[in-house]
Amino acid sequence: MMATSSTVPVGGILWPSLAMIGSSIFWGSMWYPLRAVEAAGIPAALAGALCYGVPLIPLLPFLYLRRHELAAGGWRMLLCGGSLACCNILFAVAVVLGEVGIIILLFYLSPIWSTILERVFMKTPLTPVRWIGIGLALLGLVILQGVGGRWPWPSDLAEWMGLGAGLCWAVALLTARMWSGITVLDKSIAQFGCALPVGLLVFVLIGDGGGTAGWPETAILIGALPWIVAAGFIWVVPAMVLSLWGAGRLSPGRASILMTSEVVVGVGSAAWLAGEDLGWHKLLGGVLIVSASLLESWQARRETKAATAEGVNA
Repeated sequence: MMATSSTVPVGGILWPSLAMIGSSIFWGSMWYPLRAVEAAGIPAALAGALCYGVPLIPLLPFLYLRRHELAAGGWRMLLCGGSLACCNILFAVAVVLGEVGIIILLFYLSPIWSTILERVFMKTPLTPVRWIGIGLALLGLVILQGVGGRWPWPSDLAEWMGLGAGLCWAVALLTARMWSGITVLDKSIAQFGCALPVGLLVFVLIGDGGGTAGWPETAILIGALPWIVAAGFIWVVPAMVLSLWGAGRLSPGRASILMTSEVVVGVGSAAWLAGEDLGWHKLLGGVLIVSASLLESWQARRETKAATAEGVNA
């Protein structure tokens, strides 16, 4: 998932909008190289750690140059980077072990967590629009999960991890609003720097998803290296560049709305390439959940405009 940005809109919106859609194509299809790495013999958690850790390599000079600023950020920097890293790792493991379409939609329940966190930590009022958004998201969850005799909540480890990734994303959004002085570059360094230790911790805890798993042999790691490099530099880096460039030139609300195209790409590509079923429950539940995200984005856009207007009139 992209690093957050709080920059105000600048210039035209066509190319930034296309950049956001392009980044959504990369993020929505990220499951494919991750599964390729896992198929090469690398456990899912370790695959996520390596694929999201590799992009730190070209950032190492900036890590050195920005070492004092990163250290000065202290626990705030760690929370910003750590929440993004946890989001990426949990999502990476979930889409390898679980059903991609379900995982993506569970992730997009994040407006529920964003609303709760903003209410608790920023005293943001619970407007009728936010209540409607929560209701739509919960109804979408019930329809998505509560068919065919399933309980209306995540049913296995992968689905809980997808839900947890959405919670971590909400934490990342909250930190972006509370500490807007932390630069996008520093957040990117922090999140990729945290990805490896977070991924290794998840690997130690869950192994291959069904229990303990030993460290893969060197030959397996070498064999998986092309897909690891591809995931890091053909998927993650372009997705990051496009999303950061686009988000920096669009309002947060518009950028968030465009990012929901990731759902279409993820669900569609999984149905096409992995043969996942596109049942009515997934389609209807997905529409409701995405609608909740769109409402949240619309409300955020209104609040941003209102705050800007107050600042001008003050």
